[in-house]
Amino acid sequence: MADPQSSGYRSLMALPAPRWLAAASLPADFADWLDYAAVVALLVFVWGEGPFVMALFALALTLPYVTAGPLLSMVVDRSPLGRVLFLSNLGRGVVTLALLFAPNTAIVLILVFVRGCVDSAFNPARQAAIQATTPPEMLSAANGLHQAINQTSKIAGPALGGLLLAVMPAQGVFGINAVLSLVAAAIVLRLNLPARPPSEPQGDFRSELLAGAAEFRRSRLLLAALVFSAIAYFAFFLYDTLIALLADEFGYGPTAFGLSIAASGAGGLFAAMLAGRVTAKNPIGGMITGAFVAGIIACLIAAAAITDLKPPVLLFFLTMAIAAGSTTFMLVPYRTIIQAEAPPDRIARVFAAGEAVTMAVMLSAPFIGSVIATAYGTGMAFLAGGVVLLVLASAALIVQRSGAIR
Repeated sequence: MADPQSSGYRSLMALPAPRWLAAASLPADFADWLDYAAVVALLVFVWGEGPFVMALFALALTLPYVTAGPLLSMVVDRSPLGRVLFLSNLGRGVVTLALLFAPNTAIVLILVFVRGCVDSAFNPARQAAIQATTPPEMLSAANGLHQAINQTSKIAGPALGGLLLAVMPAQGVFGINAVLSLVAAAIVLRLNLPARPPSEPQGDFRSELLAGAAEFRRSRLLLAALVFSAIAYFAFFLYDTLIALLADEFGYGPTAFGLSIAASGAGGLFAAMLAGRVTAKNPIGGMITGAFVAGIIACLIAAAAITDLKPPVLLFFLTMAIAAGSTTFMLVPYRTIIQAEAPPDRIARVFAAGEAVTMAVMLSAPFIGSVIATAYGTGMAFLAGGVVLLVLASAALIVQRSGAIR
């Protein structure tokens, strides 16, 4: 990896294609986070759903990346990236608009799943576009920038969502999100992407489908990053979908919940800008640090919930900010490793394969977390996730110090 100090964000944004790609990501990511807060508020605070439905919500969010993602990634690798980015943003806008008319939980979950299928094409295409438009020495900065955009959206989106929820039904937010996706699609039309090398045929359909997974067998660094990421996400989702329920138990309302997501975005924003600079030389080390911090925070939250300690809302916001920052320190290095190691003609399949493995591993986590929360209380689900993260970070540190991965 290159020295991050030689490839700052200002130099990156001086390039037209990365600048327009970042501009298109702003409304796209903003809509994602504004929408997430609205869906959770609708399910938990309006319709009074509990842990099982929140586990189904997590399943609807993640299952598309296991099912549709690998198939659509083959199309992404063979299609003009600008067209994929435009159509996927357009599709997300249409499905989000349909949420405005959803009459019950079942329809909301179905629409969340359908939109996830569209999104499973958008994310690999964006990763391919970052690789295609970014000089290799700037990849870490580019991933830090896009994660910073996501986290900025995480600040503004839920904060605005929390305010809007005070004056309109949760469904009213979906119309705003649909417009934002259409704006992102319009900006993509200004994006001039370089031609990619043609994708080399891998043989039959099965070989084409598994071409991305084959790259993880070729690169020890890719494989180590994937295994770490999959286990970390499993740990996160033991408790992630229970945050709204925890906020409710602490006596916070839907507005405070939206602001807590915004606080998470603030922590993630700071960490993204930092990770884009300091993890370039040692991406696995950055992931280990993030897991250690995330595990400690989850255990502290668990201790408060188990002992019926009701923390001040500002302390809760600060905790969410630190937790999100530690997660970002795992995500930015992982994406940088993929873009540095994957061949351009199959990066979409490599990214989609990694997402599919990660999501498949963590699919059971929300249900396990809901069972733990139902039987022993929400705090115990946070404790289980925190312990898994601490064990993962400790094991990875031992492996790295042995010289097996760098």
